[in-house]
Amino acid sequence: MPRHLKVIGRLADYGFFRAGGVLIGTHAFLAYGNMLRLHWGDSSRTQDIDFAHAGKSVSLALPATIEVKAHNAIESLEMGFLPVTGISGKAGATNLHPKVPEFRLDFLTVTHRGGETPYTHPQLNIPLQPLKFMGFSLQNAQQAALISTGGVVLVNVAHPARYALHKLIVYGERAGAFASKSRKGLHQAASLLAYYREQRQWDIDEAWSDLVSRGKGWVRRVRQGVEALDRFYPDIKAGEWLVVP
Repeated sequence: MPRHLKVIGRLADYGFFRAGGVLIGTHAFLAYGNMLRLHWGDSSRTQDIDFAHAGKSVSLALPATIEVKAHNAIESLEMGFLPVTGISGKAGATNLHPKVPEFRLDFLTVTHRGGETPYTHPQLNIPLQPLKFMGFSLQNAQQAALISTGGVVLVNVAHPARYALHKLIVYGERAGAFASKSRKGLHQAASLLAYYREQRQWDIDEAWSDLVSRGKGWVRRVRQGVEALDRFYPDIKAGEWLVVP
């Protein structure tokens, strides 16, 4: 975790989060533990670090007028990260550590007119990979503290309720080599939903209403996620209160 916090902290120093950047994925899940005063245990550990930015497609309550040299921040770490080159020969939205391939930095954004082709964000100066359904997760971003023995970093994270429901949406999208990541996401969703059902169900209800209003494709996918929750985490009884139209 200290080396991960070093990466996140360096991007924070360079203004990534002040410019509207959002920490997503398992490291955001760890930050939720601090936010909600919960302890997740060791099952939440991961090697990759996921970041996102909403671009111009989603309005965030964050200042977004700062220019950030995100690529320079990564180079300044002197950890050996190398950008993955796409078919076009241009640098993509993933940076890999040559000696530890699973230690990677992914920069994501919402889908746009260019489809799923990575594009360089003019403020962040780094390629972003569009990802379906990401816009839902990035609405109503929150601030949280990421803590380890190496220090504390203040970051932006997706709202925990939206993060949990987003994991249900993408559950059925991942298969094969990504199946283990899908199960990890389902476990994180179950952990957060168990908390919110007991403490703040209205947050889930609000995000859920937004989700199911977005069309048949969204409803079909989230139905798969809810069914998986009932199958693997029956105690949550997700099907009883996450009613799919």
